[in-house]
Amino acid sequence: MPEKPSQRNAWMWVGKLTPPQVKLDSVQRDALLRRLLQSHLVPLALIVSPAGFGKTTLLAQLHAQLQQRNDDGGATAWLTLDEADRDEAGFLSYLLLAIDRAGIDLGPLARRVHEQNSDGDPLRTVSALLQALQRAQRRVTLMLDDFHRASSPAVDAIVRALVERGAPWLRLVVATRWRPNWPLATMKACGQLQEIHPGELVLSLSETTTVLGSGIDPFEASIIHARTEGWAVAIQLARLWVHEGPGATHGLQAFSGRVTEVAEYLTEQVIAKLPDDCQQFLVETSMFERFNAELADVARGRTDSAGILARLSGIDSLLVPLDASRSWFRYHQLFADFLRPRLARQRGREIHRAAAPWLAEQEDWPLAVTHALAAGDVKLAVAFIAKAGGWKLVLHMGIQYTRRLLEHFDDVTRRSEPQLLLIQAYLHAKHGDELLAFELLRMARAGLQREPDAAAEHDLIVIDALVHSYFDHLEVSKAWPRTGDAANQYLPDDPLGQATLLCVSAVSAVALGEMPSAIEAARAARTRMRLVRSPLGENFCLLHESQALSVMGHLEQGRLMVDEAVALADANFGTDSSLKALVGCFKAQQLFWEGRWQDAQPLIQSVQESLLQVDGWLDVFAIMAEVAWRIAVRHDGVKQALAMLDDTALLARRRNMPRLERMARVWRIDLLAQSGMAAQARKELASTGLDKAMASAFAGEAPVDWRFLEAAALAQARLQLAGGTAGSSMGRARLRRAAKLLEGLGLQLPAWRVKLMSLVLERRLAGDGAVEGDAESALTPILEHSLHGFLMELGQQVVPVVQRLPGPLSTQVQSALQKFGNGSRAQRAAHCSAKELEVLSLLVAGQPNKLIARALGISADTVKFHLKQIYRKLNVDNRSAAVNVAIRQGLVSDVAVPIAAQE
Repeated sequence: MPEKPSQRNAWMWVGKLTPPQVKLDSVQRDALLRRLLQSHLVPLALIVSPAGFGKTTLLAQLHAQLQQRNDDGGATAWLTLDEADRDEAGFLSYLLLAIDRAGIDLGPLARRVHEQNSDGDPLRTVSALLQALQRAQRRVTLMLDDFHRASSPAVDAIVRALVERGAPWLRLVVATRWRPNWPLATMKACGQLQEIHPGELVLSLSETTTVLGSGIDPFEASIIHARTEGWAVAIQLARLWVHEGPGATHGLQAFSGRVTEVAEYLTEQVIAKLPDDCQQFLVETSMFERFNAELADVARGRTDSAGILARLSGIDSLLVPLDASRSWFRYHQLFADFLRPRLARQRGREIHRAAAPWLAEQEDWPLAVTHALAAGDVKLAVAFIAKAGGWKLVLHMGIQYTRRLLEHFDDVTRRSEPQLLLIQAYLHAKHGDELLAFELLRMARAGLQREPDAAAEHDLIVIDALVHSYFDHLEVSKAWPRTGDAANQYLPDDPLGQATLLCVSAVSAVALGEMPSAIEAARAARTRMRLVRSPLGENFCLLHESQALSVMGHLEQGRLMVDEAVALADANFGTDSSLKALVGCFKAQQLFWEGRWQDAQPLIQSVQESLLQVDGWLDVFAIMAEVAWRIAVRHDGVKQALAMLDDTALLARRRNMPRLERMARVWRIDLLAQSGMAAQARKELASTGLDKAMASAFAGEAPVDWRFLEAAALAQARLQLAGGTAGSSMGRARLRRAAKLLEGLGLQLPAWRVKLMSLVLERRLAGDGAVEGDAESALTPILEHSLHGFLMELGQQVVPVVQRLPGPLSTQVQSALQKFGNGSRAQRAAHCSAKELEVLSLLVAGQPNKLIARALGISADTVKFHLKQIYRKLNVDNRSAAVNVAIRQGLVSDVAVPIAAQE
């Protein structure tokens, strides 16, 4: 079982996760309880009424009965909601805590919520919760009290998902002042809803008499019942008033009006009977959501709060104890609404100002900020944000929590305080808003020039680096520390800030092809992440180091580090977290390299949607895009692969990443060329400036963009394989030069890939003899490291090259070759008829249907019939995809020249 909240923070949980005590003098709602208990299989029970009708009392009685009945292994959880829970992240966090507190083993979910590491995707958290409930095999009844205070579109969507998908392991009992904006009629028709209306909560005369207690005259009881209309809270107040002495009901006979006026009238009468110090206490503590004697003493500047609370034990209906020891209290909402306007403004400011630091000591930053602002002390509120960690709140508490904190401040404060500006710059960078992120950085820098602040200036260093790295601005990366000693000098006594800077440096070093520096920075960062106990940060360090090791050719070490990252993400964040999606992207890349495309494809598809919503950097988006389109062109056809590249280009423009957009354009040329659309590929090549960019890289005129160089070399080779170019010898020399440049930089993996492509191209253009001596040196590292995916992406064209290797092929290599056809052409084409193969050959040559019909002496309709059969047998749905598969599987001659296929 995960560790429970510390005593220091107990006040944050008490009241929200604990049902109020069922009072001995409260009337037992037996009929309603029987209905709720008999309908235990209905996923949702909804109790709707205005304030004071006894919703909370009914829920507390149901909770008590279920606690007694849960000998069958069931569990009962309680959550009282307030306005702070309107955000889905906060709502889900407390919901998970409530279920965890009920004794359900939620695994990593519980650990994450206790550490306040929430997932950015609420629906993933819901899925993880439902999986945990299914694993636990225990039925949970979760009671949500005061739901109207937290209702919002986001929270409503979560509750609906729980209702629709939670059966049979979860039942929700929801108490609210008004009907939520849910499809209640549909839910009721589907048997998902049981509803209790306000009229059913009205107390009967006999129940009213029970509440009023023994000794009440039946006539007086009938007057109270009539005047209160059976409204529970008003009857409770009347009981307090009546018991003050004889004749107290006299005023009721002359009183007229609806229930709200009755409640106000009776409340005034209750207050008027209390001693002055008790009245003053009630007014001065009425602004607290929940409180104990210590907070009341601190806020009021007194030491008598415990004694006054003991003297107020008779008004439990208004001052509700939250625990059995009567340490924590909250006010009935109607009573709080009555009391708060009676507090003088200046005295209120003094109480808010005194309470704020105490709340900060409990690390309840939202309430600490709220009270500081209510006291008119903006500087104190900002100081609390800094004390909480500033931008580090995003890492420790999540994006949504941090946003809610910022929402407490007005626009002027958010645009003038450097600490708040830096947090906002970080948040906007994570969501891809480059212009606003940099503008907020500029404003923060200007503010610090006017009013220096050493802590904020240190934070500025980190956020400035993060923003630049998110948007691939690496021109300033040389200023970032890449060693532990350098990081210590930048940010002394700030291990998390140091670790973050080192991670940023690792990202930039990978992008610039400086892999040893990336490894050194990632390892130094990981040491510090462990020091501050940040498994989230450790995951990033593992990914950076794995990427650098893999590109250098240390594939086995890279694989082990990604597997460690997967295990770390599962253990700390669950299988449905955003971090798991990020780690999954790097795992999919390794599966792609290994040729395990069937395993990689569903993984990359599952992470694509998540990665578009989180704070990825160029490496992440490039990996995701390349793995996705290269697998899609084989499994889903050219159209789907082109659509993916269009999405990548759109993402690049939205995040202003010109390098990513340029790679998307080059990948598109590669895709068109290998899919039989060489003419279109050559046309698009002319507009990319690819030749000029490669020449600049060879001349050393700019830092080598190794990702672009690899993609450009592969695309140019594809074009030559697809039909030759005027300068084919120049193209081959350029390929060899690219491979040599990459190898010289220690970037072995892309060098091997380009060498393999060069080998295939040499064989195609110059014959087998020209490559016989180079085949073994080019293929050996690929086969040693099981990079079968590089063989698979070349398809049938690589088979003759591999088969010329001396000695027998390994079982793994033979298996990889068989995935794209490794028999004779006759064997591979056995499932196509002779006429279909003739049609296919002309199709690959780019002939339209009319010319195919004329060449074969058949009608155009017959050609269409053969095309349908070819599509079905090749499992494609268009001409381009058929051309692509035919070339890959060797169904056409190795010397066939595929030109632009016409759709």
